Amino acid sequence: MEIKRLKKPLCFILMLVMCLGISFENGTGVSAQVKTEGDIKVAKNVYSSDTLPEINGHNVVAENDRFVLYMLEDDLSVIVLDKETGAYMESSPSYDDEKNNKTWTAAMKSALVLTMINKSTDTKQADLINDQVTKKITYTNTGFEAVIYWTKYKFGMTLKVNLTEDGLTAFIPDESIIEDGTDYYIGTISIYPFMGTSYLDQKEGYMFIPDGNGAIIYLDNKEGRFNSGYSTLIYGDDIGFTESTTANLLWDRYETLNETNKILAPIYGLAHTDDKLAFLAIIENGAERASIEARPNGISVDYNRVYAKFIERKIYTQPTSNNTSSGSLHLTEESRSHSDLKIRYIFLNGDDANYCGMATAYRDYLLENGSLVKGLDNSFRTRVDFMGTERENWLLGTKAVVMTTTEDIKEIFADLESLGVKDILSVYKGWQSGGLLNLPIAKYKADSKIGGTKELTALIKDAEEKGIKLYLYNNALVINPDEHSSTFSAVKKVNKKKYEEATYKDVYDKLMYLIPAKSETTLEKFVKSYTKSGVKNLCVAGVSNTLFSYFNSGNFYTRFDSKNVYDELTATVSEKTSLVLEQPFEYLWSDTEAFLDMPVYVSNFVYEDDSVPFLSIVLKGVMPVYGEYINFEANKSEYFLKLIETGIFPSFYITKKSSSELIYTNSADIYSSEYSVYRDTIKSYYDELKKVSDLTEGAFICGHEIEEGGLRVITYTNGVKIYINYGLQTVTKDDLKIGSMSYKVVK
Repeated sequence: MEIKRLKKPLCFILMLVMCLGISFENGTGVSAQVKTEGDIKVAKNVYSSDTLPEINGHNVVAENDRFVLYMLEDDLSVIVLDKETGAYMESSPSYDDEKNNKTWTAAMKSALVLTMINKSTDTKQADLINDQVTKKITYTNTGFEAVIYWTKYKFGMTLKVNLTEDGLTAFIPDESIIEDGTDYYIGTISIYPFMGTSYLDQKEGYMFIPDGNGAIIYLDNKEGRFNSGYSTLIYGDDIGFTESTTANLLWDRYETLNETNKILAPIYGLAHTDDKLAFLAIIENGAERASIEARPNGISVDYNRVYAKFIERKIYTQPTSNNTSSGSLHLTEESRSHSDLKIRYIFLNGDDANYCGMATAYRDYLLENGSLVKGLDNSFRTRVDFMGTERENWLLGTKAVVMTTTEDIKEIFADLESLGVKDILSVYKGWQSGGLLNLPIAKYKADSKIGGTKELTALIKDAEEKGIKLYLYNNALVINPDEHSSTFSAVKKVNKKKYEEATYKDVYDKLMYLIPAKSETTLEKFVKSYTKSGVKNLCVAGVSNTLFSYFNSGNFYTRFDSKNVYDELTATVSEKTSLVLEQPFEYLWSDTEAFLDMPVYVSNFVYEDDSVPFLSIVLKGVMPVYGEYINFEANKSEYFLKLIETGIFPSFYITKKSSSELIYTNSADIYSSEYSVYRDTIKSYYDELKKVSDLTEGAFICGHEIEEGGLRVITYTNGVKIYINYGLQTVTKDDLKIGSMSYKVVK
């Protein structure tokens, strides 16, 4: 599968230039020339307004220079025709294998598929085929509006569909959703859940899901191997509804399974590579309470589909006494969510009809609407984070475990400079009085064991003079109930029980979350205290990648409420500080100067066929992106190549003392962090990755190819090509030989 951006002039003008440039393979010089694909030709439209074809009984309702929108009134299903290529995508399958029951047939054809909840908290499908539905359809210049009402269930809504310059929008205004009855309530709403569907392997291509950095599921015949698909809440789980689960522990201390990746951006996509037609779907409204669903063929039906499911109400468990084992009730939320629901489909054709084209379109979209900002410093830096102090049990209280002092950091910076490692970004964790888990932090007061506030301020200023960016870490979400009163500050779940996060560690066995309003006042108080000292580099965590519903002071608050507080908070803090965020959700990307802890891998679900650097393609060249800590990667050779492939900068978590000192603290799972152990690794990563970064600085990724044998080929808009071989054998590509587990860079 070869993917190139033919419609980006800069990428191909530079690639048309046949010249020898800088080239290297793990430090050895090999030069090559870049071959071109020939002249770029602008295709004429296959269809004009006078020659539009009839497609599966659907009628033309709107047309523009690029697309034609068809619609069938019976079920409001749509077809989008690309006029340039003649290819089209359907929202319902035209091929019927005649194996499906009435419920599934209706789900495949209906523009809207709902889950409804009755008084007994039982759920059932509602659709436009099997139910008694009235529809009032109004046609517009760009599409149609349909006022829909389920007469038996007594609820309804308005669906607005519009053809745009780049595709299609499907929109349900919140004010149009009505529930007149008392016997049935709306649980979930799915809009065009079978958009772009295909039967078994009748189409070549894949579904894109936002797992980790990005993953694809091919449209081949899965032969019924899977009984479940991808179903993940956008922006992470909602702890307001989530029941506690038992962790998989080794020796009652170490978690043996990694958590699955959170969805960081409200997107999904689908590509028909044989027709060279694809779409990227962006959930513009309602993402805070929606999930991405992907089902390869063989799961319930033999059709591939990927879509968004909006949650209007949830069923939750309410204990009937303090002893949860004695009984509980299943209850439905009294009020539904209140938000517009909107999906934007950006259609891509030709050589853009792939995940690289989707990522480029998403980048352009974010830049245009201000969700990404231009002008950030994208120059290469190695991230070297430090831990200050932790705590272990001692007599009637705790005592400090000092891992890295301010003086230690000065010495490490000086030593790295002597090695030639000068471009550094650092985050200092556990600097505060009381140590790493003395949370929340409301005042700029450093632990005396690391040198105190005065010495820490001097360190930050001294680092700045040397070109090192040193940030203080502040988790504005967590409260430690053993150190601070949580009576009026901690989050309660929807069932009014306090949320507690078990740590399975010796010193502090549980942590809690602050209500958003308390996070806001505490962080703003800290920022005021911190910036008074003449320093402003700040790293904020917790509120950057967590959303939840909660109960407080007699009121129920939704994830929309949490998001609004965190959004305003980070915007305010970013104006007063130099702010970086830990793994931020998409709606906060405009507030951060760097992205920390970008996932490199996917969650490795059995149905995922390949990982792709989707988010890296979106952000590379716009903001600096740093990976998760190299210390804890099992296969460091592969991880290094992943950093090359994705353009992500390296990250290390360092302590002056041996990590064995942490064995009786809550950081007991940090098994390797001593600077003396990682000194040479930091230098080697810095030297090699900086070479690549210097060649690609300021450029975007405009091509990504997945070849057989473990080969990846990445193309940048300035003409640089990177060849990476994850395989066990040497491979040949473009007259170059790339050895096993190695890479080559060619300009």
